[in-house]
Amino acid sequence: MIYEELLKRCPGHLSTIDMDTDAWLEKRREAIGGSDAGAIMGMSDYGSPLTVYLEKKNLVRKGETSRAARRGTLLEKYVREETESSFPEFEIEKVPYMFFDPEHPFMLANMDGVVLAKTPVEIRGETIEGLGGHEIKSSKTGFGWGEDEIPDTHYCQIQHYMQVTGLPWFLVSVYVLDDESLRHYVIRRNDDFIARLVAAEKDFWENFVQQCVMPAAMGLENEDDMITGMYEGSQGLVALTDDEINLCRMHKELGEQIDALKKQKDAVGINLKAKLGGRASGGEERKLSASGGGYSVSWSFYKRQSADSDALKKAGLFDMYSKTSECDRMTITKKKGAA
Repeated sequence: MIYEELLKRCPGHLSTIDMDTDAWLEKRREAIGGSDAGAIMGMSDYGSPLTVYLEKKNLVRKGETSRAARRGTLLEKYVREETESSFPEFEIEKVPYMFFDPEHPFMLANMDGVVLAKTPVEIRGETIEGLGGHEIKSSKTGFGWGEDEIPDTHYCQIQHYMQVTGLPWFLVSVYVLDDESLRHYVIRRNDDFIARLVAAEKDFWENFVQQCVMPAAMGLENEDDMITGMYEGSQGLVALTDDEINLCRMHKELGEQIDALKKQKDAVGINLKAKLGGRASGGEERKLSASGGGYSVSWSFYKRQSADSDALKKAGLFDMYSKTSECDRMTITKKKGAA
């Protein structure tokens, strides 16, 4: 087995062959994994230091596995086999181990596999040979997977894996559902980036996770979903702390600024419509296009259909075809005379 060479290089490893899902998740909470790296670096659209902190502290409600995650699991074996058949020079194996960085024990790696390039292979202008890692992804549209780039969060993940394992390169294989294509990318070790990554992860682990200090939110939708999911409700009146009072003040002031800016934006839009409408010529379609100075404007009209909820209620059909979902609402009011 070619991954035995990796076991020799990385003495800090743990077999996952007989490990059930709960035990695997518990081990992941004890350190920072590759999928956490992009969030900690602020290079993910879906995660942040706050979301990683909540996961490590086991403060997140267990929910159903996402469709994308299930899809990725189902496609993994297929992508591995297709990659090996596309490159006869490759020998690819799944790795049933967790790896830990001996210098930085807060870093772990759960990689999809290893690749042995028995002879030099060129992929997208990069030549690889010898032992490297293999990471498998899937994407519905292929967005972010360009000719010579991969999404930032996955780049962080791969560099994290190379720090833990010491591997010099990774082959990333992504299956794009929309065009049923399989794309391959070579990511080489970037020591400068790894140095910044290790520093960020060390700071996060030692100053937030170990000190039980919750990081500040970045404003991501996923952060709000996770925090809302933690809330169980309370009885009686809760007294605001000084820090919470300051957050209320900031929230209120920012809301007022946003409202003022929205009014300004709406006014500018109305003025533009008034000027353009006065110059438009009649036609069968209520549509106007304009361009100039690097800008283009499209102003069109369309009809929108919506259900009449009152009529449906009167007909006794509303409850039959409606669905209930849980949501939250937080309102902040400022008392008269408050500073």
